[in-house]
Amino acid sequence: TMDMQNSIALECKCVTDAVHEIAHLLQKHPLNYGHGIQTSVDEAAYLVSFVVGLPPDFGEESAAKLLDHAHVDRLQEIVHKRIFSRIPLAYLLGETLLSGMKFFVDENVLIPRSPIAEMIENRFFPWLTEKQPVRRILDLCTGSGCLGILAALEFGHSQVDVSDIDSKALKVANRNIIFHGLQSRINVVLSDVYEQLPGHQYDIIIANPPYVPVSEQIDLPSEFSHEPAHALFAGEDGLDIAKRIICGACQFLEPRGILVLEVGQSAQALQAHFPQIDFMWHELEYGGEGICVLAGEECKKIVETNAVE
Repeated sequence: TMDMQNSIALECKCVTDAVHEIAHLLQKHPLNYGHGIQTSVDEAAYLVSFVVGLPPDFGEESAAKLLDHAHVDRLQEIVHKRIFSRIPLAYLLGETLLSGMKFFVDENVLIPRSPIAEMIENRFFPWLTEKQPVRRILDLCTGSGCLGILAALEFGHSQVDVSDIDSKALKVANRNIIFHGLQSRINVVLSDVYEQLPGHQYDIIIANPPYVPVSEQIDLPSEFSHEPAHALFAGEDGLDIAKRIICGACQFLEPRGILVLEVGQSAQALQAHFPQIDFMWHELEYGGEGICVLAGEECKKIVETNAVE
């Protein structure tokens, strides 16, 4: 049923050939790699390792492994969807990597790619001191649960609450929590930002809310149209949810706690909305932009200065 013009025929015999041939095919099309895997070669390698059942960082012995017909058929089918339907690879495979860890995904959650993951690996240095105990962490707008899970793994003595407004997303988060064996330390809460949360005080609040202005929807590469719109877009200026997260944070932060908030390209709009606040923008080693860190004190100040609104 596929018309011949659009059909993908692979000629590869072994793993290495498959990676080269698929990368070459992907490069011929105007695809977007904004979903965690950065290049066509990396996507090809991840795809082949997935289909053949190798670890993503397979070595030279595996590279020479021969493919059977079933492998080639499956690769052709996935490459076809990637190219002609512009579906991000993570959705086609049902999984992806963040900080080297595997997370299950489906089209109810954003594909994990937040640079906050890098900050978790660095234990939020320099914003948190080594001496500061981290007992409770909150991950707002958790989606797949990836940031809350990475935080639980990094801060081994912490209890983590992950929350989202979407119960379908929380199903995915639950699956990931079980996969990583963290059921005893991670609590899943269906909540509209802070509204349904238990009244804990947190040492760290992580939030990667929707932050794209609605007007930008039309300019995004078509890969993004497969992601849940309510997880990407937030009002005219992209700040609807971010403002609520900042204004409510002081009630939920320990005195020395921090709020780590991703707002991407909406960083300047946020700064302009709260001109009296000295936002600390985190310099990201691996690119990415728009992550600010606010101390509990700053959040208090915001609420006091904006009480009039």
